[in-house]
Amino acid sequence: MKEKKQRLFFALGLRHDTADFHRLCQLVSQCRHYGRTVPPENLHVTLAFLGNVTANQRDQLLDAAAHLPTVAPFSIGFDQLGYWKRSKVIWLAPETPPPDLPLLATLLRDMALGCGIPQEERPYRPHLTLAKSVPVRPAPFPAISPLHFHFAHFGLYISQSVSQPGRQGVVYRCLRQWPLSP
Repeated sequence: MKEKKQRLFFALGLRHDTADFHRLCQLVSQCRHYGRTVPPENLHVTLAFLGNVTANQRDQLLDAAAHLPTVAPFSIGFDQLGYWKRSKVIWLAPETPPPDLPLLATLLRDMALGCGIPQEERPYRPHLTLAKSVPVRPAPFPAISPLHFHFAHFGLYISQSVSQPGRQGVVYRCLRQWPLSP
């Protein structure tokens, strides 16, 4: 019998109790005219996409993440709206990411490789996906003032399909979190 796999990724979750999160939700709502918006509870910054992972690989990742070198907590100012034609998404990104952000992403990608999970070779580009299935680049993008978020944890997330009245798509659920510490 074929082993069931889980679709996993490492990410930074956003605190929902901040004024900037509410401003982010308003920005996402403005994107509804262009494509399928990301539900507020699914907004996150991907650190390493893992894809379909076996239970054994998941357990290896959980163990390895607990022994990751320490990375200090950091804040990100998201101030650039953009569009990727190939993936057809509208995104929000920092013009200048804090140095510990790409460091954390690299550590997690290297760890995934060590667990036998292939990783993308393209450079890491931190962002929040706001809308998907956007056929053409919106012009002009709405003006935004920077949205600031502080991150003191990263987590391993699972993508689960949802099919219920009024909701089709996926839900991202955090399986485990680890603290960032100086």
